[in-house]
Amino acid sequence: MTINHVFVYVKAQSMPAMRSFYKAVLSPLGYTEMIRAFEDKTIGYGSDYPYLWLQAVPEGHKPYPVHVAIDAPHNDAVDQFHRLALENGGADNGKPGIREEMSRQPYYAAFVLDPEGNNLEAVRVQK
Repeated sequence: MTINHVFVYVKAQSMPAMRSFYKAVLSPLGYTEMIRAFEDKTIGYGSDYPYLWLQAVPEGHKPYPVHVAIDAPHNDAVDQFHRLALENGGADNGKPGIREEMSRQPYYAAFVLDPEGNNLEAVRVQK
């Protein structure tokens, strides 16, 4: 099974700050902003296709936090992702390092919480 895309829901008033945060932290993972729609209430990020979307929830609705893990091309990209997240308003939720309990293969990952509490992971699994 392949997942085609994932939506991360954010408060409408946070959208400009979240757009800036995601643009910075996804850069080392090879993701760029690819598309904006519906008066910038929907923004898609990806490498060759918008796999990760930010979606503003309507006023009065509360977004639900999610966990999203994104493959990294190498361990340095995981480190950069973590550093950029902290520099851009994210919070540490697991420093870069090997997670032996996560996989039989070497699993190098870092975890951050975005400014709205979503758990983002950058991971490099060596096969």
